Amino acid sequence: MILRPSLFALASVLALASGPALCAPRAPAKPPKAALAPPADPPVRYVVQRGDTLFDLGRAYLRKTNDYRHVQRANQISQPRVMPVGKTLTIDADLLKTVPIDARLSAFSGKVEIETDGRRAPAQTGMALREGQRVITGPGAFATFEMEDASRVTLPSNTAMRVVRLRSVLLTNAPQRVFKLDEGRSAIQATPNPNPNARFEVRTPVSISAVRGTEFRVAAADGRARTEVLKGAVGVGPGEAPPAGPPVPAGFGVTVNSGGAGVSAPVALLPPPRLNEADQNQTDRTVHFAVRPQAGVAAYRLLLSHDAGFVDLFDEATQAEPAADFGPLADGTYFVRVTALDPSGLEGQPADYSFDRDLDVLEPGAPPVAEVRGKHRNFLFRWSAAGGGVRSFRFQLFAGTEPTAPIVDQPGLVEPQLTLTDLPPGLYSWRVSATRVKNGVVTEKVAPPQSLKIGS
Repeated sequence: MILRPSLFALASVLALASGPALCAPRAPAKPPKAALAPPADPPVRYVVQRGDTLFDLGRAYLRKTNDYRHVQRANQISQPRVMPVGKTLTIDADLLKTVPIDARLSAFSGKVEIETDGRRAPAQTGMALREGQRVITGPGAFATFEMEDASRVTLPSNTAMRVVRLRSVLLTNAPQRVFKLDEGRSAIQATPNPNPNARFEVRTPVSISAVRGTEFRVAAADGRARTEVLKGAVGVGPGEAPPAGPPVPAGFGVTVNSGGAGVSAPVALLPPPRLNEADQNQTDRTVHFAVRPQAGVAAYRLLLSHDAGFVDLFDEATQAEPAADFGPLADGTYFVRVTALDPSGLEGQPADYSFDRDLDVLEPGAPPVAEVRGKHRNFLFRWSAAGGGVRSFRFQLFAGTEPTAPIVDQPGLVEPQLTLTDLPPGLYSWRVSATRVKNGVVTEKVAPPQSLKIGS
């Protein structure tokens, strides 16, 4: 895979290097306006085809037709109507016509806002994104937006990403997609594009990740950025510098600190964790997962999604322990992605699982208390059941603390309760089971036995 370095950063770096010479020696000068402007886009390269003239290129592809003269001077062309076939023209990107790239918010959950010119508005599924806007996810919120070539960016909670460039250059038909991750995390799937002028970059306050087509993650927090490559290869450079070293290969990650130490050596990502197989059928009141522990892991991260592509995310948890509880969840089929984080914070390879959520809960109630009615003492046993389907219950009472031969065995109960009268003093244990019929499927569930002491 050929990676195109971020050439736009060079002009910015050179401008900053000359800054001290412009400052007064005794008092810090205000930085020039040019230093505050965003980095310029890299020049566009175009190979002259048979029949091309600068006049024709100017009319068809330049914002202003007469700007062909700038192209002529920059490329030392003596005759604008005659150009050698195969010559490579270098053209200032600001001179060229572009068309916007369609990008839309395909899925979100929780509080997601779109910031435009400093004003925030609630997100809406299907809304178009444009340059200059920011996508902001709040706590427990998620957002995914997709581009017309099926490239996708997914943002988990507490993340802010700005759309810097989202356009295609008409002359070269080259998409320019540049995003700035101000804070938080992102997962990117970039569709491969063989066009040498195509650009897909994710910037952070301290790094740049440039790709052609791959799957990777970028995170930024506390003056530190992390890039983890899952497929393909990614060029990573510090600050505004173009990625100069070899690209980071799949299965490795790097970190960049704001202290100027540059890009770290690639580190192998931790392997995919494994879930306990029993967790793929979730029937308890809360959805919970147990992960098989791995060596060298600082934390485990679990993502929940409505779809197998992990576009429509709706919850996540990061735990030091190899387990996570997500609370209640409606019945249905869902998907969970599990990753392990190493001590440096690099997130490892993912493991994806589907799981069925089918609430089926049977819980014993509080111990019964004797209720005296005339000469008799009544003991009301209660229990509760939750989940779909039709249930019948079986109640059993045992003498002593161990459930051996029942002294009361009452099947076929429709209501989750049973009254027994005049039980002698002593120690007992009791339990209840349920038979459920749902969608033609019969299942059995047994609640744990409960102890009972009856006084005289």
